[in-house]
Amino acid sequence: MEKKVIVIEDEQEIAEAICDYLQKNGFSTLKFADAESFYSNKSKPLRAIYIVDWNLPGVNGLDVIRTLREGDKFSPIFMITANSTQENMLEGLKAGADDYILKPFHFENLLLRVQNSWQKYSELSKDLFSEGIKLLPDAHSLLKDGITVNLTSREFTIFKHLYDSEATVSRDEIIKQFTSDEDMTLRNIDVHIFSLRKKLKKVGITIATVWGAGYKLDQDN
Repeated sequence: MEKKVIVIEDEQEIAEAICDYLQKNGFSTLKFADAESFYSNKSKPLRAIYIVDWNLPGVNGLDVIRTLREGDKFSPIFMITANSTQENMLEGLKAGADDYILKPFHFENLLLRVQNSWQKYSELSKDLFSEGIKLLPDAHSLLKDGITVNLTSREFTIFKHLYDSEATVSRDEIIKQFTSDEDMTLRNIDVHIFSLRKKLKKVGITIATVWGAGYKLDQDN
């Protein structure tokens, strides 16, 4: 897997210095001056380390990180900032950053953090980004060929039952997966199936309706 680092930093000199230093130490880099240019060039999930400046023009770094985390729970994300207060650090971590790089910083320190993160990430990726479906119960998510699909807790329960069954499952059987105090009805199941179909479409997974019997999971080869 390519050792890639994406730098989103509006101060050109800092961005270029980071990229040059990382390139000299074996990483490939992409740099963007703001969120808009990053979004316009990001056509698919990228397996990379992200270095994101807090004070970007337009959409700020916190919102960039929140957006990244909606579809990527695993890529290491560092936030660059001069804000060293406890409140600001907590805000960045809650948004999804893994760690802080406080300005001014030493490039040796930055490199060591990036190298350590990449080593852990590459080991994790050998399993997470292999082909097939992987369920992530704690996150109510699934991975298919490296793409994360985030579900609600109820959607995850339904999907897991369909996935584990490998056969047609009736709506009554699905209802049994929930506790009595969750008040699930046949109509509820149909609504959640509709939502699941929309979310699963991007990874080539479909839920087929077997008339008179229930639902069955199917996925593209």
